[in-house]
Amino acid sequence: MGRGASLAGPLFQGGRILENYRAHVALWEQARLQYEQAVLTALREVSDALTVLGKLSQAEAAQARAVKGLEDAVKHANDRYLYGLSSYYEVLESEQQLFPAQHVLAQIRRDRLLAYVRLYKALGGGWTLNDAQWSDQEKKTGS
Repeated sequence: MGRGASLAGPLFQGGRILENYRAHVALWEQARLQYEQAVLTALREVSDALTVLGKLSQAEAAQARAVKGLEDAVKHANDRYLYGLSSYYEVLESEQQLFPAQHVLAQIRRDRLLAYVRLYKALGGGWTLNDAQWSDQEKKTGS
């Protein structure tokens, strides 16, 4: 009896060993698929952030040109007023066009900087410094 019991033990355990192996293989596959999904998500986020940065850079350049043109228009309107060639109403009209354009430019610049933050985050960056540590870093770098 001792011999038969010792042979039956590994046979019954063999099924458990095979199922345990299959369970571990399934867990490994699940972990691999989750890793692949995380990599694909990160690549998509980086690609999206780079696309947004490109578009915002173009929009900022175009808006900066528009602001420069409107600043020139304000200067010319002011010069015309100072030389008595027009009323101050022309200066006010040109400034009313300039200020909203400057506001839009500031918003585009803010959005571009936020896009850099999203890109940095998508690339896995981060920071953990508290306010005191930031101050220490600024003192060390001279910023």
